[in-house]
Amino acid sequence: MKKQRLEKIRKLTAWIRRHPFGSLFILIALISILLAVQNVTQRSNGVWTAPLQRGPIVLSVYGIGTVMANRSYQIKLGVMKTINRLYVKEGDSVKKGQKLVLIDEENYFAPFDGTVTLVPFKQGENVLNQMPVLSLVDLNDRYLLVSLEQQGALRVLPGQKVRISFDSIRDKNYTGTVDSIYSNEGSFLARIAVQDLPARILPGMTGDVAIAIEEHPNALLVPVAAVENGDTVWVRRGLAKAVKIKAGVIDRDMLEVLEGDLHEGERVLIRKQVVP
Repeated sequence: MKKQRLEKIRKLTAWIRRHPFGSLFILIALISILLAVQNVTQRSNGVWTAPLQRGPIVLSVYGIGTVMANRSYQIKLGVMKTINRLYVKEGDSVKKGQKLVLIDEENYFAPFDGTVTLVPFKQGENVLNQMPVLSLVDLNDRYLLVSLEQQGALRVLPGQKVRISFDSIRDKNYTGTVDSIYSNEGSFLARIAVQDLPARILPGMTGDVAIAIEEHPNALLVPVAAVENGDTVWVRRGLAKAVKIKAGVIDRDMLEVLEGDLHEGERVLIRKQVVP
């Protein structure tokens, strides 16, 4: 067997010596075939999407919103006084008109239904002027305050719809409306009115906010991950074929196709490794 292999190698070597140009041609052809196979493999190395569909896509301005309370009340004194009696403690829910604290024989009452959030002193202690004695917040009457970049703020208008989500409850989105937009010390702020926040969403918590600027109801949608260099997708037409597109609105994971030889029902490739 070994002798037969050596004999074959000897004959092949002799043939190559007698036909150098033919051997070079065969080598070039083999290299070309290998490169073509490698190219097809690299082009198809990924995951095919589900058939493309048409649907709505929304151009949004994104930001982080902080939950704020519309109503809060704080007791501060103009001169030093003594706390005679505390009727409530931090965390207590109180009704409008309920006694809160007795200071130098003067009672202070709750101006609205709310929750006591601060009681830093004890009975019998003296309180200096302008120090807070008690804070009361209406935890049920809330809004969101969103800080925006200038470019986004220029596109935000009162009345626009808002989608809100919180990290710990991603399975639920809340809706709101832009109430107003204004600037404050170089910051651009949008006030978001929202009615359906659950009681567990407290002032000071933050949520992801998407302000809807423009909506296209019947767009051809492609996953952003399938678009390369901003204008190319690989379409399943036998082998993967590169198709140029013109992108429109982008809404996080999806992209609108405005122009290009791409059709509803086709599949595109999300490649694992992008190659030139």
